Amino acid sequence: MSRFCPRFRLWGRLVPGVILGLLLFIGLAPWVQAQIKLPLNFSPPILVSSQPSNALNVQQVNELTTDLEGKWAGIYENYFQEDFSSLGLTTEEIGKKLASLQQQTGQKAAIFWINPEADGVSICLLTGDRPTVGVKVLDTAEQNLMATAEMFALQVSDPRNQNYRATGKKLYDWLIAPVANELKANAIDTLIFCVGPKLRSLPFAALYDGEKFLAEQYAITRIPGFNLTEWGPTDLSQARILAMGSSEFTDAEPLPGVALEIANITPQPWPGVAMLNQQFTIQNLQAARQQQPFPLVHLATHAEFNAGSPADSYIQFVNSRLNLKEIRNLQWQNPPVDLLVLSACTTALGNTQAELGFVGLALQSGVKSALGSLWRVSDLGTMALMSEFYWQLKAKSFKAQALQQAQIRMINGEINLDAGELHTSRGAIAVEDELLTLRNPELSHPYYWASFSLIGNPF
Repeated sequence: MSRFCPRFRLWGRLVPGVILGLLLFIGLAPWVQAQIKLPLNFSPPILVSSQPSNALNVQQVNELTTDLEGKWAGIYENYFQEDFSSLGLTTEEIGKKLASLQQQTGQKAAIFWINPEADGVSICLLTGDRPTVGVKVLDTAEQNLMATAEMFALQVSDPRNQNYRATGKKLYDWLIAPVANELKANAIDTLIFCVGPKLRSLPFAALYDGEKFLAEQYAITRIPGFNLTEWGPTDLSQARILAMGSSEFTDAEPLPGVALEIANITPQPWPGVAMLNQQFTIQNLQAARQQQPFPLVHLATHAEFNAGSPADSYIQFVNSRLNLKEIRNLQWQNPPVDLLVLSACTTALGNTQAELGFVGLALQSGVKSALGSLWRVSDLGTMALMSEFYWQLKAKSFKAQALQQAQIRMINGEINLDAGELHTSRGAIAVEDELLTLRNPELSHPYYWASFSLIGNPF
């Protein structure tokens, strides 16, 4: 037994030291915490992305979001050559405003600021009056991110392409996954995207988590900036719609599905006034709005968002064009228009000037929200989504939620073409052969539903 004695003697000397060390650690813990000086409201995100990431603390996030709000407001003012009114809210005040909107609407909205940078992409998330959450996703070089976003846009805008899921998953991992747990923990149902150059025209609805599209999980809108957006819900239950459009134009390709599209919007489900073909003029639009208010205005026509200045982008009327610089002259705020819909838009995807025009549409026109397409969708696809959207808007009242429900029904195949009839949740619509650009269109493909994007206030 004598050979074990030295070990026991060694252990006897070690035990008091271990106990003393533990006592010192416990006693000094408060002092150590005080020296670190973590903010009281510090809330680090739970990272679920496989991408290398660095968490940003609350102060860093607040400084970044304040900087981005100011920087991007300046970019839109410079593009449109307008001095837009700004709410001028701090990040903390934006959180309180968002919490107030959640109480008014019962919807749990969150704001995503996404800023591409040379060495990664910074993501800031605000879910209400809770502390902001931020993370910088590393090894996501701006050039790589932009190339992937452009590839994704090309894939989903081609109805024959089936490779979009893998690309959509990669973008989801970079842009959404780092804060996905935070979204779930706060029961978020609406995403408000405020993003940087070349991401403003990204079809967020089609991002893919490996099982579901983003549109299946969240209602989505995009904004030029929180401080540049008019907030507050609007009761549309008694609203009337002014629906206008043309099937033929003197200097643009025909849109054969316009008459059927408008016939499925008014008088059902929305009462209002319809004007077609030769009646579709700027003068008639102004005259109708002066005779009575129309909170909903639907224009079934070409709208081009091009590179260059706002004067190079336009809305096509039957005998003239209204460029984006002139659109403000129509005084959409008197009487106020809550939602302007352009159902046949084309945007130069990935072009920084074109996407400013698209995302700045509601801001420049003065309407609370706008709904447009990032790429030109077939007449059949447009009619399918628009018909469902307006029925959902009548039932749900919130614009982003109505668009989400219409997209979900297309994804699930509840809206489909069979034996010359378009089957919707409200019944069958007879379709003429000239509307069929493909023999058996797969309306669940993102080409048909991911193009349509809400801009501005989601409520």
